[in-house]
Amino acid sequence: MVWPLHARFPNSIPNPYGEDKAYDSKCDAEGNAKSAIDAGVSLKLGCIMVSEIFGPNEIEALYEGLEKIGWDRERVPVRDDSNIAWLKKQRFYGSEGTMPLGWVHRPEDAKKYVGVRYTAEFPKEFSSLLVNISQLTPSTTCLSVGFILTEDASLEYANAINEPAKTTRVPKRRSNAYSIMQVEHVKEERVRHIREKYRKVGISWLSKNFPGFFSEHCESSHSPTVEFLLLDGFTPFDKDAAKDRGWGHWSRFVNIDNDFGSWTSSSAPSLRFSFDAGRRDNIPNHMTVALRWDVLTEEDLKIYSGDSLGNRTYFATQHLNGIIAKYALASYLRELLRSLKETRQSLSVRSKARPSASEVEQISAFFRRSIGVPSIAREVLALSENDASFRWNASGFTQVSHWDEKKPYEIKEGLKSFLGRLSRQLLEEDQDTREFLNQLSSAMGTKESIAAQRRMERVTKIALAVAVVSMIVAIFTAIDAKTFPEGTPFSKVVCGLPILEKYLPECPI
Repeated sequence: MVWPLHARFPNSIPNPYGEDKAYDSKCDAEGNAKSAIDAGVSLKLGCIMVSEIFGPNEIEALYEGLEKIGWDRERVPVRDDSNIAWLKKQRFYGSEGTMPLGWVHRPEDAKKYVGVRYTAEFPKEFSSLLVNISQLTPSTTCLSVGFILTEDASLEYANAINEPAKTTRVPKRRSNAYSIMQVEHVKEERVRHIREKYRKVGISWLSKNFPGFFSEHCESSHSPTVEFLLLDGFTPFDKDAAKDRGWGHWSRFVNIDNDFGSWTSSSAPSLRFSFDAGRRDNIPNHMTVALRWDVLTEEDLKIYSGDSLGNRTYFATQHLNGIIAKYALASYLRELLRSLKETRQSLSVRSKARPSASEVEQISAFFRRSIGVPSIAREVLALSENDASFRWNASGFTQVSHWDEKKPYEIKEGLKSFLGRLSRQLLEEDQDTREFLNQLSSAMGTKESIAAQRRMERVTKIALAVAVVSMIVAIFTAIDAKTFPEGTPFSKVVCGLPILEKYLPECPI
């Protein structure tokens, strides 16, 4: 009788079968000691960067957002063209390019910094913004906004990991059972909540001010994001890491515990990133960038004055801006593929039922929404074959090949292959979907035509019946009342008609 109550409130009502609290406390203490950040190691969450893609259907929203927020022109203009004019020129004449807007501060803080070009209001959790616009193909523009955290906010990862945790029991709905979260699970969940909190804040701000493809056509969690981890005293994604760390080491909570799938900078080996780190937490389109600052050389830091969060993040973005933009482009293609498959699948299921106006509207909306998809796919395919474009701003990182460790794999080759494969698949899927919808529209038209003919047949029969009744009424009205006085039986009236007397001497009625 007590167990269902314990299963529902496992942390409040004691286990009726007994539990060893002393043993649990001992395990918690050991888990907290092993999972804490090592002495001499510093971990900070420096920045959350959110990217948005603007295709043919969304580009006007970017123009309006730039003008509304005041980023169309610099506070002290140094060139004649506005930023919007530059973007239009790039899109109309089919060229690539990058337009770094640089640091953005709050209006009241602009006087504290030299050379502030743009200002904006943004959430209090962030100290400044780092903005970059990339023209990837004639039809696609990428806006990336890096949200630099305040000093206090940047320590939340470390505080969540170092704060002692207790084994927690989590009840399962609709069952007399619960799961047990050990210390390591609790800390990992804390880090996940912090990551999601800042991702949501950044995505919300960008969606409000610059609604693009991901804001309008995808779940908010699918927006391309990058988290920048800033470290001292610890090498992220380390191939030579101790094999006895165990699954409870703090580096696993932030997804930098091993080198699998990671990429290393050729010029600054302590700068590394991974596209796959977010898959462990089921976060789509997410990159994890980690930089160990204390091992950088004087040559690396000669143009950077100080080691603030902003400087560290800026150092990393200078090596990664092109890669981040192209990764956002790959995420864009994947979401377009998902949209095509979902549309085809939903209409395939609904086509079995009677066609409706909503189904026709859905087909019409698809063609309006995907008007530029074939062009985008062809442009990205051409981009993937342009080696010079990747050498320019998407290179400088390598990955150890599992087949030949002496021959590292270049990031530009990986991105080219990935974008080429996605663009070819998008072209094929788009063509198949359009053919399917054309056939479906033709079939729906034929079914509607047949249904209309059947309705007309029913109307014709009803009209004919009405005409016959009307004719009979007219005949009765025309009969001379003197021939058939009032009260004459109906059978005599009908059989007394002249035409019946002529052809039917013996009336059948």
